[in-house]
Amino acid sequence: MQADIKNLQITERDLERLTGKEISPLFMGGITYRISILKNPKYLAPILLSEAITLFLISIFSLPISILLFQSFGKSIDNRQSQIEFAIFVFSLDLILFLSWNFFAWIRAKKMICLSHLLDEVDKYNQVIEAVDICDRLKSVGNQSANLNHRDDILQALELTRDSLICGLTTEKILRDHRRFLSSHRDLFANIEQNLIALQSLDVQHQADQYSDLLNDALVIGINVQREMLNLQLELKD
Repeated sequence: MQADIKNLQITERDLERLTGKEISPLFMGGITYRISILKNPKYLAPILLSEAITLFLISIFSLPISILLFQSFGKSIDNRQSQIEFAIFVFSLDLILFLSWNFFAWIRAKKMICLSHLLDEVDKYNQVIEAVDICDRLKSVGNQSANLNHRDDILQALELTRDSLICGLTTEKILRDHRRFLSSHRDLFANIEQNLIALQSLDVQHQADQYSDLLNDALVIGINVQREMLNLQLELKD
């Protein structure tokens, strides 16, 4: 990957620095699912595996508690009937704890839905970066059909989009951590709007170009970031 493209990437380390949370394709903040992955079939297996591990851990840690609670009711596990009752009790307690954990995780996810949406836009942005990198690699082996005629403009659009995403992630963190201080950072909203205007200008200039799709992708990401920021502004007014 060429240096100018590599420097435009938004890495997981960048995301953790900007959001103050551990970020992965599945989670934000370590234990909170990203909302969008629940709608993506390719993440079904990892989600089920994660849920199975959670249930297993709950079962291990709840077993001593189950024994103490069961005995506090004057029960013993000396005979078969008591053992069946104990098994039902353990299963019921594990199920309650498991459902409570998922309910707690869902509440946390709903509170961070804006961050989840912004992370989705970061994923799309990095995919555009990869598309440009593929074109560069094809060109390097002599495939002239992959030549980016307006590569500098595309890089400019990506830089503007990157700035908008960073402003969006920074603003979301400020709102999440210090809601009452957000009014002092309205310049972040202005930066996003200015970047979007510049992106729209680049897109209009190259609408007939064969690589307009890359510019359009950057524009769509910028629009989505601005929409999320408008939602944040509405939350602030409330």
